[in-house]
This record gives sequence, structure tokens and C-alpha cells, in this order.
Amino acid sequence: MEKYVEKLLRLLKIEVVAVWVIAAVAVVLGELDVIPNGWVQPATNEEFVLNAIAIVLTVIGIPLAVKLFTLNTTRGLRRMNNDEALTAYHVWSGLRMLILCLVVVFCIVVYYLATSVSAAFCALITLAATLYCWPSKSKIDAFLETVNND
Repeated sequence: MEKYVEKLLRLLKIEVVAVWVIAAVAVVLGELDVIPNGWVQPATNEEFVLNAIAIVLTVIGIPLAVKLFTLNTTRGLRRMNNDEALTAYHVWSGLRMLILCLVVVFCIVVYYLATSVSAAFCALITLAATLYCWPSKSKIDAFLETVNND
């Protein structure tokens, strides 16, 4: 069991780092003008819509990712053994990282398309939220303790 927990911890850390690497790749693509810089004219409806979508995705995406993970890793634990619980933990953690990754990439793309500082702030806020999701052995152990107590 301990070996599986260590393997899971390593995979979860790789997933978080992958989100940061994907964000860095998106920034590099923007700097190399693969993502067209300033494609959307300033002070237009298109810029407003893109910024509004980026802000709404950030405001909804971060709490949604955290809440989905919390709900689905605490609900129905009585019918799971440790292996099933750790698999569910990994699946929901991966989904949480996917949601945050999509929000980060969208915000970075909007930043380069519209050269909008608000989209860059949204990307930074979402990247900061990934730090909250950094896995630790103590979090997994507390989760397993919850599974074993229920």
C-alpha cells in the first residue's frame, strides 16, 4: 500500500508540474508570435468579450475545480476499499488539474490575442491556485484515514 501511495504522490506532482510547463509553453508560443499578438484591437467589443470570458472562467473555474475534488473524494467513501479510494483520488485530482490548465491556457491566449493585462492576472491567479493543489503525503494519509474510519 505504501508503495502505491508513493507512486500516486509522484504522479500527482508530475501533473501539477505539467500544468506549469504547459503554461510556460503557451507563453513561449505567444512570445514567438505563434499566438498572434494584438490580433484583437484595443477597446473593441471582441476584447471586452474575451476579457469577460477569461475573468468568468477564472472566477468559476477555480472554485469549481476545488469543490468538485472535495465533493467527489468525500462522497461514497464507505463503499470503497483503499485501492479504489486512491484511484478515485487520482482521477478527481487529474480532473481538477485539467480544469485549471484549461483556464490558464485560455487566459494566456487571450492575453496575447488582446494584449490584455486582466487576462494575464487571471492566468497568474489560476497558476497560484495550482500551488494550493500541490499534493503531499499528509493529504493522502488524511484521505485514507477518512476512508478507513467511514
